[in-house]
Amino acid sequence: MNKSQEMLSQRKRRHKRTITLIYAAIVLLGVLSVAFMDRFIVAQKFEAERASVQRSLNSIRFRLERLIDSYSHMSRSLAIAQSFEADTEFQKLAGLLRNNNPSVINIARSKDFIITDVHPIEPNRQILGHDYRDHPDQLKSVQAALDTRETVIVGPTPLFQGVFGLLLRNAQPGQDNVVGNIVLDFERVLREAGMGAEPTVFMSSARIIGDDGADGPLVFGKPSVWDADPVRAEVTLGGTVVELAKTPTDGWHIDTSHRFILVLTTAVLVLIAFLGVNYARRLIIERAEARRQLLNAIESIHDGFVLFDRNDRMILCNERYRGFFETSKDVIVPGARFEDILRHGVRHGQYPEAIGREEDWIAKRMELHANSHGQTETELSDGRWIKVSEARTSQGGTVGIRTDITELKKALQTAEQAVRSKSEFINNMNHELRAPLSVVLGYIAFLRKVEIYPQYKALRNALESNPQHLKLLQEFTDVIVEQATKSESSGKHLLGLINSVLDWAKLSTGNVTLNPQKIDMDKLLNTLGEELGPVAADKGLNLEVTVEPAPVEGDPLRMRQIFMNLINNAIKFTEFGAIKISLEEQDGTVTVAVEDTGQGIPDDQLELIFNRFIQVDNAQKDGQAGTGLGLAITKNLVELHGGHISVSSTFGQGSRFQVVFPDQFPSQK
Repeated sequence: MNKSQEMLSQRKRRHKRTITLIYAAIVLLGVLSVAFMDRFIVAQKFEAERASVQRSLNSIRFRLERLIDSYSHMSRSLAIAQSFEADTEFQKLAGLLRNNNPSVINIARSKDFIITDVHPIEPNRQILGHDYRDHPDQLKSVQAALDTRETVIVGPTPLFQGVFGLLLRNAQPGQDNVVGNIVLDFERVLREAGMGAEPTVFMSSARIIGDDGADGPLVFGKPSVWDADPVRAEVTLGGTVVELAKTPTDGWHIDTSHRFILVLTTAVLVLIAFLGVNYARRLIIERAEARRQLLNAIESIHDGFVLFDRNDRMILCNERYRGFFETSKDVIVPGARFEDILRHGVRHGQYPEAIGREEDWIAKRMELHANSHGQTETELSDGRWIKVSEARTSQGGTVGIRTDITELKKALQTAEQAVRSKSEFINNMNHELRAPLSVVLGYIAFLRKVEIYPQYKALRNALESNPQHLKLLQEFTDVIVEQATKSESSGKHLLGLINSVLDWAKLSTGNVTLNPQKIDMDKLLNTLGEELGPVAADKGLNLEVTVEPAPVEGDPLRMRQIFMNLINNAIKFTEFGAIKISLEEQDGTVTVAVEDTGQGIPDDQLELIFNRFIQVDNAQKDGQAGTGLGLAITKNLVELHGGHISVSSTFGQGSRFQVVFPDQFPSQK
């Protein structure tokens, strides 16, 4: 197993352990969630049940307080009545009151602190004559009733009847200090308020709370109620606090009906989590695989690749990119800003063209980077040249390609040197060829006119006496003139070829400089018509010039060359018919058309005729083929003037060349 396979195996094991831990965490979280939610729901239900019982107990307390108030009003009414009734009437009134209120144990009346009347008499005869003054604890409440003229509540307190009683004392003004007492069975009062109801469902109890807060004696119910976590409520009766308690008979019930739904819901959520994790795991694996394949693809390309985010921080690059910028390799890391990487390279001399103008070079390079939509070339300190291609992504980032073009650059430099050498050669040939050829043409021109030579005149005069010799001289002269004419024609053709080659060489190397002036295009075309009209007439052609005044900015010499080429071509390739030259000015442009009735141009060659060294098939029938540069030169000269040339033709019927110029030279707009 090689190192890469071992690393892959380790990654798979780590991934498997991670997934196992995630699944275990999901299960544990599910179990804990069930436990927590179950505890929470149970607690909520328990609190709801206790709240319900608490409301019931509070209702009992409220009824007890209202019931005590009712007995207090009854006690005051009885006290008022007792202060005016005789003994017999007391028994009658008290009996009526006791019969209608079963919670009343007895009713008593005291005068000057001594109990004088009681109802019923027999069970309570022993309290007749009871003197409160002998019992200070009782005297205190009696005196309070006399002083406040309000109902004084005493108890609950143990009675000799064996129950806890509640005493209600009321006094009325008068000399006899009459005090009425109603003794209530406190247990019955509690039952009347609702304590002890539904004994099969709830257990209730009540006890007295001591002054120190300690639990006092039980006054109702069983002690076991207090051990069953009851709900509680307190009621104050006079100076005594009574605590009420209530609890379910079977204890507090825990409703677990929710557990099935809770467990089922949690199980579904755990299953969904498992599926989600598995789906996410598959996505992560696919993404990792896609990323791995992408990185492998990026690493396998021969060019340097780099990607920056929308904040211009590097996301990734391949080793080829880092290899280009060996000097900046340490700072070419994910998260590095493009400008920081660039400045590091400039500081360490990585870009020779930046030396001496660092900030200006950086500013221009950053501008190119910010407007990433093209290409540029950069020389590195190790002599290599790279082509920088950058483009914006849809998210606002920048993707860049760095291509090593060193060999291409060297080839271009070699080619440029060759072009320069060619230009130098052609410039030299401009003198070396044209000057001798012009001299030769000059001599040939003299040969065509031998009669101007003195020697010829002398010889002719000497032979005038001999007609036969004079005839031979004339025949010889005609041969010389004929041969000179042919030589001159061939020499001019050769000079034209040389001029075409030299013109193309200047245009191709950008050595043509225009001298723009205001040109009357109509006059220029009329002049050319006059010069070339006889040439057309010699071929039996009619040269028509139809123009209107139209000024144009341009170089007069080059303008003449453009239309001289077009008109000469029209004459050359037309055997019969006419050549028409027209001019039209409209919307700031000047359009010149040269139309002929010649042989035309095949459709498959229309797109080629403006290329250099291209001629239409079977175009030349006079044996004097051209260089194929005329239309290429014409097109370049038109474009140098900011114009456009086009052609339309019907093969066998003729052609129409159209040149459109702006009315002003481009640099002056």
